[in-house]
Amino acid sequence: MYRGRWPLGTEARLMFDILHYTFLRLGDAHRFGPPHLRQIVRKMAVQIATEKSQGDTTVTVPVHPEFAESLRAARAAGITGAEVFTGKVIKGRVLPMNKKAWAAKFKKYAILAGVNEPKKSCHGVRKARAEAAAYADCTESQMMAMFGWTDPKMPAHYIAKANREKLGISGMDKIVAYDQSQSLDVFGQPPEANSTGTPAANKVVTLRSNFPKKAL
Repeated sequence: MYRGRWPLGTEARLMFDILHYTFLRLGDAHRFGPPHLRQIVRKMAVQIATEKSQGDTTVTVPVHPEFAESLRAARAAGITGAEVFTGKVIKGRVLPMNKKAWAAKFKKYAILAGVNEPKKSCHGVRKARAEAAAYADCTESQMMAMFGWTDPKMPAHYIAKANREKLGISGMDKIVAYDQSQSLDVFGQPPEANSTGTPAANKVVTLRSNFPKKAL
């Protein structure tokens, strides 16, 4: 809904794409700009020292092809610059937008697109992408590098949830395949009654001479 309302080359779309394709926290997403793009092993990547770690942890995320398209559209529209998102003008100087103002603007754009739920926020986008990474079979180490986590418990939580759901789905697939391999319709029908009786040649005959022996 959001992307349907805000096309490439708009500020609203760029804000969403930064969150969606870089997995950055709000404190880092609002600072993102061209200076955070690096050429690493022949690939363009987003590299930024995280605010939460006070610069001790660096996030490295290769640029997604669709994010590259979004950046090109934003550049063509004159949106991107050294400071992509600007805030108030103080003493003739345009200051960068702070993270609270950035989050409020993103929420405003979301509401205008018809997305107005408590969890549909900047952090909600990050959580959704963590779930996607777990479903894509990313390892704990890969997720820690991309999301800036230092505690393996964070990726482990998402991976365990994804694995449990995938196991449930694959388990049901096996049950369906098993059921389809069985002829349930045949098993469900009662056996046909034997109306012809037992042929005389096959009947058991008890001789009178055997009765005394049975009594003994």
